[in-house]
Amino acid sequence: MLQPVTSGRRRAPAQSTSTRRPAALATGALAAAAGIALTAFFPSPEMSPTAAPTAGDGPAVAAPVTADAQAVIDFGKESPQATAATKAPKTTVLSTSVDEIAFAAPIKGAAIASSFGYRVNPMGGFGDELHTGTDYAGACGTAVQASRAGTVVESGWHAYGGGQRIVVDHGGGLETSYNHLSVLGVNVGAKVSKGQNLGAVGSTGNSTGCHLHFELLVDGEKVDPQSRL
Repeated sequence: MLQPVTSGRRRAPAQSTSTRRPAALATGALAAAAGIALTAFFPSPEMSPTAAPTAGDGPAVAAPVTADAQAVIDFGKESPQATAATKAPKTTVLSTSVDEIAFAAPIKGAAIASSFGYRVNPMGGFGDELHTGTDYAGACGTAVQASRAGTVVESGWHAYGGGQRIVVDHGGGLETSYNHLSVLGVNVGAKVSKGQNLGAVGSTGNSTGCHLHFELLVDGEKVDPQSRL
């Protein structure tokens, strides 16, 4: 029968359990008496130097982002959020206020004596005629004001019945005319604001009494002024 081969090295006798335990107990007792807490730390294989700390360990630190040395970075690209903001249509803000754009009656508190439309000619004649404006009743000398801001393009005698007349161009094909005036208070080329005095009520031209014949023209065509007031 073959006998097991053993090395010539002798194994040191193992210490008995009874010999090691008192030493461990003695060490623990000394540490407790000294008030020292012994903690063993075993690093987890999942932890890495770039891992963000967990809650309670301080503010989170993002891991660094790197790119390949040969990568091409296009800074002209826009994110979806940036595209929505930068591509929004621009709104042009008008410097003229809504109040300046709107039209106003040329005489404060004046009653309408005759409206725009067909009527019997007060100067005589037969059949109806188109009254091309609004007649405002008012005593001669009553102030006449610009219905809207604009530029004076006519100031003088109107050869076709308007008497002394002023015409203001408001832009965009809009004009207003003020007829039968007793006084012309502005000259051609003057810039006037809404409500500014232009002249005074009169009875010049084809008129049967003191009143203002007020007209509104859109692209040269006379329309009902009340449609814009």
